[in-house]
Amino acid sequence: MQNSSQNVPDGESGEPPSKNRIIFAWAAMLITSNIAIIIWRELFSGEPSWWPWIHAGGLVIACVLTFMHDELKPVRKFSFILLIIFLLGFGGGWKWGLIYVIRSSATWTHWESHAPWAVSAVATHLLRLLPAGVIMLFLILTGLKRSDFFLVKGKIDAPVEPSRLLGMKKPEPWTRTGSIFAVIFAVFTVIFLVLTWKPSLSDFIDVIPLLPVTLLIAAMNAFNEEFTLRAGPLSVLVPALGKHQSLMITTVYFGLGHFYGVPNGIPGVLLSGFLGWFLGKSLLETKGFFWAWFIHFLPDVAIFTFYAMNI
Repeated sequence: MQNSSQNVPDGESGEPPSKNRIIFAWAAMLITSNIAIIIWRELFSGEPSWWPWIHAGGLVIACVLTFMHDELKPVRKFSFILLIIFLLGFGGGWKWGLIYVIRSSATWTHWESHAPWAVSAVATHLLRLLPAGVIMLFLILTGLKRSDFFLVKGKIDAPVEPSRLLGMKKPEPWTRTGSIFAVIFAVFTVIFLVLTWKPSLSDFIDVIPLLPVTLLIAAMNAFNEEFTLRAGPLSVLVPALGKHQSLMITTVYFGLGHFYGVPNGIPGVLLSGFLGWFLGKSLLETKGFFWAWFIHFLPDVAIFTFYAMNI
């Protein structure tokens, strides 16, 4: 699927990244992922109160190590992005972080319980944009441009690199492959939601007035997850580790983050992981944000529309 040249970091000496650097990046990602919480919840119940402190401590140590060892300096920005994600509480994989603190406060809870669903839902997703904004600011302050972290349209008709996972033997334009997979992911999501929630015809009719809100929320959520979990991390990982390792790290991270998503469990991890790999591939090959956002946006429209049916 990937040739050996993709392990060569861009913009460096041309030598492949060291094993220590690769292991460090994977370890930092796993510390930030919710894999430990998944294991604890499935084997026991609830979440250990001491876990956030170990989690935070591990990330701080990871950041400090990048200052102590020159070999780890190239993954310093990635370590700080992971720390930002954790401190701000993106994703809800743990009951900690600034976003969770705000949403669980008495003031927010009281307001949310009295506000119309459309207003509270939009406000919640605006709040969840905070990590993306902080990461964007961090990347800009470290000297990166919008094109460096993929926040441009990109070449939407760039060729798709052949992949056995996609059953492709020769390059095809992203306009074709991206369109096909956008429809496939959206249709699969709708089928899953219908079979799981079994809505009635009246449910679909009742939700029509809320469609503008679900479209807005889907657009914000797709941008938020694609930038925070993929474009931002990839922009600093690729120069340090090369395309292959960078794509695999963000793929696993995205998949684990959807264990309690829609769909959930192992099927959710596998489906989300494949989607994450495919969307990361689109970022790297088109050098832009369009396909990653659009392909993510369509299934989110279905997901948030079904959420709106159950308010």
